[in-house]
Amino acid sequence: MNKKYTGSSPNLSYTDQQRGDFKRLMPIVKEAMLHQVWLYNKQNGNWYTPEEFQAEFAEKEYNNYEIREMLENMVIRDPRGGNTAFQKAIRQKTEQYHQELNELTNKGEAFLNKVIEYYRENQKRR
Repeated sequence: MNKKYTGSSPNLSYTDQQRGDFKRLMPIVKEAMLHQVWLYNKQNGNWYTPEEFQAEFAEKEYNNYEIREMLENMVIRDPRGGNTAFQKAIRQKTEQYHQELNELTNKGEAFLNKVIEYYRENQKRR
């Protein structure tokens, strides 16, 4: 059984259920080759060289709905932009981590000071 591109499909029309033609995807693959860029799937964030895309998807069977989904979600992009996006995401996550760590540290220090102050006051009362 061949693996499908999108997994489960909604209730499909008769036309959408018919076998699709992978050749409909070839213009975007050829354009990527011509401009020496890659294919990017907007739906799942995966990157493919044109050759990888063909190797992974060309031999499988798809219905018209799945072909249309690929056409709608696959775009050509310069992979350097993907690297820039990953670096930006890493910076954002790192900043978020540091912010959360600082908040947790401040909260922990405030609690520790409260505990110390409580027992210090209790010793004075004795």
